[in-house]
Amino acid sequence: MAIEDRERWNHKYIAKPPPTELDPDDWLTANAKLRGANRALDLACGLGHNAIWLAQQGWTVDAVDISTVGLSFAREFAARQRTEVNWIEDDLDTYESPPDTYDLVVVTRFLDREQLPRLIESTLKPGGVLIYQTFTVHQFSRCERGRHNPNYVLQPGELPRLFPALSVLAFEELNDNERAVARLMAQKT
Repeated sequence: MAIEDRERWNHKYIAKPPPTELDPDDWLTANAKLRGANRALDLACGLGHNAIWLAQQGWTVDAVDISTVGLSFAREFAARQRTEVNWIEDDLDTYESPPDTYDLVVVTRFLDREQLPRLIESTLKPGGVLIYQTFTVHQFSRCERGRHNPNYVLQPGELPRLFPALSVLAFEELNDNERAVARLMAQKT
């Protein structure tokens, strides 16, 4: 599976130009400022916007993605921003992180119901926070015909249920003109 995933994401990133402006997720920027900067993990980091923004806020950041192309663009962009991030090329199906390591874990626009909850709950330190945003089933109305895979979108109210060991600090679902997403901020107690 890893080879197919890597090829699919590499193809996606090759098809568009590398980033020239930093564009971190708005749910992250609204909520990460409330936390004291320490160690952060960005899972499925893509082009690295969130990881770079966190590092610029004083966080020590590890950023994981399967795409060699995405990580290459992210490294180049971070270097132009004079920002240090520890970029890790790995498959989230098999990625392991030491337990109780991170004060913050970030996931945006990625869903793996099988692996991520276990990984996130394990790698967060007690008191650590998860900031997660991804698409809901309502996003299908915005997608091209034939690109409707329910494995990659949430059902209404599903996101907090994926993390029963975390305490919900904030949760919302948006379905507006731009996107249909679920957003969660939760803490390991």
